[in-house]
Amino acid sequence: MIFFKTPEFWYKDPGLLRKLFLKPISEIYRVVSNYRYHLPCDVSLHGMKVMAVGGITAGGSGKTLVVSSICKMLQENDKKFAILSRGYGRIASNALKVDNAVHGYEDVGDEPLMLSRQFDVFVGKNRAETADMAEKMIGGCEYLVLDDGLTQKYLEPTKKIVVVNNDQLFGNGEMLPLGPNRLDFNEIKADIDALFVLKREGDEAVASFEGIPVRYGNIKQNFDDISGRLIVFCGLGYPQKFFQIFSNFEIAKTIVFPDHYPYKDEDISKMLEEAFRLRAQLVTTEKDLMRIPRKYWSQIKTVGVDIVWESPIDFLF
Repeated sequence: MIFFKTPEFWYKDPGLLRKLFLKPISEIYRVVSNYRYHLPCDVSLHGMKVMAVGGITAGGSGKTLVVSSICKMLQENDKKFAILSRGYGRIASNALKVDNAVHGYEDVGDEPLMLSRQFDVFVGKNRAETADMAEKMIGGCEYLVLDDGLTQKYLEPTKKIVVVNNDQLFGNGEMLPLGPNRLDFNEIKADIDALFVLKREGDEAVASFEGIPVRYGNIKQNFDDISGRLIVFCGLGYPQKFFQIFSNFEIAKTIVFPDHYPYKDEDISKMLEEAFRLRAQLVTTEKDLMRIPRKYWSQIKTVGVDIVWESPIDFLF
């Protein structure tokens, strides 16, 4: 598993030298990505709706937050559903149902582990095989929600949903490695059913999209359990977005780890010592907490996050 920090040049002009060296690789990536996207899927299900949620960029778009919001809506309407995920970073590839009391992030991945605290989650490389397991274990399943499901080719989606963040959008517009994009939006936009743009409440949309059903969601944080001086840390694709939400708090220090970083005892012990020295509270994301040894959970606060939609998203159902 590769851990990396998001390059700053992904969100600005990368400069002539980087363009000279990386642009040819990015164009090859674009051709391969477009080709793979249009390959047929192995299995098309009948009787179940398959909702594929994914981001264009590498990390930080908020797709898992959208998956959670969709599932809450299904839950409120008494629908039977399951979340299917590859389980990024897990050791095995076989299909299994996530058990939050038994599994760790090494077994299932951090995002599935977090989602399993509220919903039925199944992980496996082959989404069709994982869907079969979900149907057998749940029975009468009406919806399958694929977390990061736009690029998988095992299971044919009935709905395709792209998630972007209002602050990031498509970065500098380039494909990996010159920019943050894994998919070419211009290539796939005619194929998607909805574009969800996540933003801070009160922010204006920074781009317009024609010919695509667009829904804007305001990200709402819950700080009820957080006060005093803070040391804020995270291992995310776009950490600045997380740090920005603490503008009304006294921040003693911010610490950045690579995306999906597996925290070690020495990492947490060092931060706890720093927190004691600075008389501050450690705060991170719910997803990061999944990658921290459980014995430290009671000593670290997390920020609860939800989406408030500006207009209904029930057209998806």
